[in-house]
Formats: sequence, C-alpha cells, structure tokens
Amino acid sequence: MEPFVLAAAVPEVDDASMAESTGWAIDHVKSFRSGLPGARNATMILPALAGGSIEPSARDWAAEDARILGTSLIGRSVTVETSPSS
Repeated sequence: MEPFVLAAAVPEVDDASMAESTGWAIDHVKSFRSGLPGARNATMILPALAGGSIEPSARDWAAEDARILGTSLIGRSVTVETSPSS
C-alpha cells in the first residue's frame, strides 16, 4: 500500500473545507499515479485539516467510513483541532 498524507492548516474546519480538501487530495494523488488500475498497489490518501475551530459536522464527515474510489484508491479524511498559541 502506498500511503499519502496531505495536510493543511486552516483557521476553521467545516464540511465544505473537508470535502474540498479531500477532493483536491484525491485528484492530486491520482494525477501522478501511473499504470493500470487494479494492477498496482492500493493507495491510501489521508487528507488532514488542522485548525483552531472544528465544527462538529466536519468531525462527523471525517469520521465516516473511508471513501473507496475504484479498486485501488482509498481516502480517509482526518481533522486535527489545535489549541491557541500562548
């Protein structure tokens, strides 16, 4: 399995930003993979958004089952809530 972690820091995480970042990460990884689908190793994409404020619905969106995209591409979104700097 090829793992990819793509992370970004944002001020606030909501459903829309989770969906957008996940879609971007999947498209980005798909753009540089070559070969025949199913004839290569599976790829796990972990798009992560870190922010000081995460809406509960965004946590729920990320906690859903992994999004399986075809036979060899799996996306699993992650949220990371950060504490304010002192």
